[in-house]
Amino acid sequence: MARLKKSKSILRLVFITALLLSSTVHGRAQGGYKTGLGFRLSGVTSGISIKHFTGGTGAIEGIIGFRYHSWIITGLYEKHQAIPNAEGLSWFYGGGAHIGFYDEGYRYYYYKVRGNKYVIVDEDRNERMALGADFILGMEYKFKNAPITIGLDAKPFIDIVPDFSGYWDAALSFRFTL
Repeated sequence: MARLKKSKSILRLVFITALLLSSTVHGRAQGGYKTGLGFRLSGVTSGISIKHFTGGTGAIEGIIGFRYHSWIITGLYEKHQAIPNAEGLSWFYGGGAHIGFYDEGYRYYYYKVRGNKYVIVDEDRNERMALGADFILGMEYKFKNAPITIGLDAKPFIDIVPDFSGYWDAALSFRFTL
């Protein structure tokens, strides 16, 4: 029950922060690139990232994250706002969803005799699927004379299926712009 209350508090904090920040900065188009492809380095969803601007300040981001015996696909919609007097620097916020497959059990191997051969048998795998909601708040810098962006973000997320659990995720992203 404490995890549920903590997850709801995190969700409220992210939502309120995004609303406050969006009301203080006027929207401008994120200049400099249309699509970026690169890597996201984090504790939970490290992997491949692609971001594509849909026009104006809106962008969609897809992340394919990998960890030991698990993977997760995340889709986000983001609103980008330029930071005044800081060319190439913007902040963004948004939300989306994920689906993940986790192997959270213990693995051990034992030998089983079949005739004159020993066969390795993999046992006690506990795989599960998770569905949930994601939120993101971050900053991104587009280098003026190079096709590169660097970003820093906080991306808390909650699993809704199979159970309600909240997680913190922060990352450093590098993308090549197309």
